[in-house]
Amino acid sequence: MATQTTISHNDVVTNRHEYIGGSDIAAILNMSRYKTPLKLWAEKTKKIQMPDISNIEAVEMGTKLEQFVADMFTERTGKIVRRAAKVYQHPDYPYMVAHIDRLVTGTDELLECKTCSVFKKDEWIGEEIPQEYILQLMWYLGITGRKIGYIAVLIGGQSFKYKQIEFDKEMFDSMVEAAKEFWQHVKEDTPPAVVAEDDETLKELYSNNSEVMIELFPEDEKSTEATMNLEDAIAHIQELKMHKSNIEDEIKEEETKLKNIIKDNLGIKTPKYVVTWKSQEKTNLNTKLLKEEKPEIYEKYKQISSYRVMKITKNKETEVA
Repeated sequence: MATQTTISHNDVVTNRHEYIGGSDIAAILNMSRYKTPLKLWAEKTKKIQMPDISNIEAVEMGTKLEQFVADMFTERTGKIVRRAAKVYQHPDYPYMVAHIDRLVTGTDELLECKTCSVFKKDEWIGEEIPQEYILQLMWYLGITGRKIGYIAVLIGGQSFKYKQIEFDKEMFDSMVEAAKEFWQHVKEDTPPAVVAEDDETLKELYSNNSEVMIELFPEDEKSTEATMNLEDAIAHIQELKMHKSNIEDEIKEEETKLKNIIKDNLGIKTPKYVVTWKSQEKTNLNTKLLKEEKPEIYEKYKQISSYRVMKITKNKETEVA
């Protein structure tokens, strides 16, 4: 199915905004724990900078250990693997690409090599595979036209596992359709739907505000409905904040009871729980005193950060007296 292209891996990495690769597809499907569709769109359209992972030690070590993982896979399975020198492209949608870790010699199989910390060992229990990697491997199988993929992982430098995934055409076709729809958003410079996890991305995208106030007042049936829906959403936010405040008060009340029982002891232990109330030190800089006594140092090292704050109040201009 795929076309093996002359595009190198370095070309794809350098120009990631021009392609959809295996590490992108989970975000496009909103099934990534690390990135939303909006975040990925903002990176592809260069509205926010793609993270530079070249200096991250875990990534560097993962790259260096890739050959070791491949060798372990060969040792455990007897299957001979080789590097895939070029990048594969979808024949109909050349912006959909796959860079494969290893191909299994003499078969229509491929291998993806991974490493992870011991703290993520539970993600690999039994037949479990992190969903981002399942989607990545399925993407590679579909782009290359291969039928079986293996994923091998070195966990904490101490445990090695490998697992098999068979190609699912229906699943891959749905991934391609989602990728096509996402790419239209990129080409047309229109953002995809926002999800709850997009708060930080929105702050980064719209870090500054103009003086323009959007005025939404009912003029016809359509705008009346839009206004009512918006006001219902705002009222819901206010209601949730009220409940949050009540819950926080309840938590504080119960914690105070516990502190009064613990007093100057370390804590309390029951058959179900261990509660500790420990002393901790925190260093704070007295900026007021520094400004008064060493203004030149204060001016040299002070940092001014800018951020936007959302506030909801009643519109007094339209309130009925």
